[in-house]
Amino acid sequence: MPKELKYIFISVLSGILLALSFPNSHLYLLAWIALIPLLYVTSQKTVLGAFWHGFVTGFIAYAVMMYWIYVTVKFNTNSWQQSFLCLFFLSCYLALYIGVWSLLINAVNRSLSVLRFSVFAASTWVMLEYVRTYLLTGFPWNLLGYSQYKLLPVIQISEFTGVYGVSFLIVFVNVGLWQFIKTRRPLPFVTLAASLTLITVFGWQRLNSVYYSSPPYVTVAVMQPNIDQYKKFDSAYEAEIFNTLGELAKKAAEHKPDVIVWPETAIPGYLPSNAYMYAWVSTLARETNTYHLVGTPYYNGGADYYNATVVFSSNGELVGWHKKVHLVPFGEFIPFRKYLSKYFEILNTLGDFTRSRDITPLPVKSMFCGTTICSENFFGYISRTFTKKGAQFLTNQTNDAWFFKTSAPMQHFIMNVFRAIENRRSIVVCGNTGVSGAVEPSGYISMTVPIFTKTYFLTRVAPRDTLTFYTRFGDLFAMGCIAAFFLMIFSSFSVRINRFVKSRKLKALIGGEDDK
Repeated sequence: MPKELKYIFISVLSGILLALSFPNSHLYLLAWIALIPLLYVTSQKTVLGAFWHGFVTGFIAYAVMMYWIYVTVKFNTNSWQQSFLCLFFLSCYLALYIGVWSLLINAVNRSLSVLRFSVFAASTWVMLEYVRTYLLTGFPWNLLGYSQYKLLPVIQISEFTGVYGVSFLIVFVNVGLWQFIKTRRPLPFVTLAASLTLITVFGWQRLNSVYYSSPPYVTVAVMQPNIDQYKKFDSAYEAEIFNTLGELAKKAAEHKPDVIVWPETAIPGYLPSNAYMYAWVSTLARETNTYHLVGTPYYNGGADYYNATVVFSSNGELVGWHKKVHLVPFGEFIPFRKYLSKYFEILNTLGDFTRSRDITPLPVKSMFCGTTICSENFFGYISRTFTKKGAQFLTNQTNDAWFFKTSAPMQHFIMNVFRAIENRRSIVVCGNTGVSGAVEPSGYISMTVPIFTKTYFLTRVAPRDTLTFYTRFGDLFAMGCIAAFFLMIFSSFSVRINRFVKSRKLKALIGGEDDK
């Protein structure tokens, strides 16, 4: 086999191992060795060669992990060409980050010590993940750390580092193992073994601590109405939707919950402007004698429309709302509509929501809830801001019906595990078609219900008031990784410049002696 073809196959292997680390395959331990094949290839290549093979690894990984993009776009456009192009270009974009990572570690490999190189590689990965989280509105789907949502003792460090700390650790271990294989020196292996041991011991200690406040507990009912996507805004199905929602709410109310949570955009119209729908929800709240956290399109006059959550008290009054602060490109607003709509006809049929800028907890009886809407749980700062402002438990309301029975709903759900640990808050997840469930402050998933089933469930959460390091200071760890990257880049180039200057002086000295 030609050597270059062998390197491509090895790069593809890394991509496959990365993809298998994420739901729905659940082979999450593969992440701890997934980068070793790529590290081998990059060590044999030039800087540009390293970029190319990193790109191949990234493209394979994201194309496999995010195949559901094809399924979703195909349903909406009925065009396999447009569906393929969307998956292709998104995979290419995400692959750039792994390509750049491979380029950077190749560039400094020979100018850093073994330990410093491991720290540099892990810090660089975190820096690129942080950039991906916020660049071009952000797309932090399937950050490497999310793959470990089941490895509870290890991911407890997220209380301090956020999900980025877990990503750092995975890359650190991959690089340490590769250096041990390559050099047979004990230092890389001893260092990563000691790091993993300390982190695991800390994690078990935290898991064995008492995370819950003392009673009273909040009893939360969660509705999963399983309403077909094509019915949601078709007026012909309005009565059917209300019957489904009303039936589930009344059944849940028999258990006397403190609050009933509805999924994202459950109401087939705008609140509070639609008088009929407002009266229907208000009456249901009074009849069930409980608070209702209702996902709804929001319009109250003017030019702006929002994706929102509103709270109805047990006496039927609207007592609070949260309007979504992070919108999904091509789902809730259309970037570059003027230029793209001529190529993608479906864009001409879609409207834009308005982005809100206010993050305020909502009142539920005598407590406060922070409610993220769909993709808002991608971003640690949103849940963190809710918590810092007084939210004592969290919810995440979604409508992942667009993704059908793919791995996407579970890939979305597991982000809540990290939001729970980061803030040490219980999170109740309510999806139209699922995944609906409950996550404890330890990150343990205490309950899920099958997707695409009409059902409800009850869970108890204990309100908490304590603030974690992450809640107080946010992504300080990621900022530290960015600083470490620039310091080590500067150090690496200084070493190279010194070597170059010394070699020139030596050549000049030797040349002078020869002249004599």
